[in-house]
Amino acid sequence: MISTPFNFEPELSDQDFQKIGHLSIKWSHLEHIVGNCLKVMLRLSNDEARIIVFPMNLEQRLTRMSELSEISPISEASQKYLSELRAVMRGIQYVRNNVIHAIVESTDDAGHNFRLHSKNRDLSKQEIFSTEDLTNYAAHVVFALRFSLGFTDGSTIPYTLPDRPEIPEFLRSLMQWPKAQETAASR
Repeated sequence: MISTPFNFEPELSDQDFQKIGHLSIKWSHLEHIVGNCLKVMLRLSNDEARIIVFPMNLEQRLTRMSELSEISPISEASQKYLSELRAVMRGIQYVRNNVIHAIVESTDDAGHNFRLHSKNRDLSKQEIFSTEDLTNYAAHVVFALRFSLGFTDGSTIPYTLPDRPEIPEFLRSLMQWPKAQETAASR
């Protein structure tokens, strides 16, 4: 195998790389299921969605879903899940874009920052890893939304969300939860 010239690789552990890869795959799955939700709302076939929905970025998909819900109302449950999804994805996208498009720099305290020059933004490895609960919660929300939008036979599947995770300190200025949310604990 050809060795790498990048100096950050020996400094990040196998567990660090595994965690970053794991989060990245979760983020990709979130985006894919959001696309499936839009596909259902537009009543598109898989082939049509591949042309119309899947070239869109995540923000475009979420915006189109919100716009569609205004002109073609969705169920109260679907609307609740869509609001929750839009809120949580603000934080997820901030972190995801920083990780995926960043360079890794060593810090003076033997840590690592993921530096996104285009936004003049740094996230520490600890900040990134602190979003795992938020990412897992977003997965539950997107599944709840997809199941509430229904299937070709008109059926829906009820879904109980876990309790909301705490928003990591560094994301609190970017995202806030919608006012009301029913959880397993509130029933």
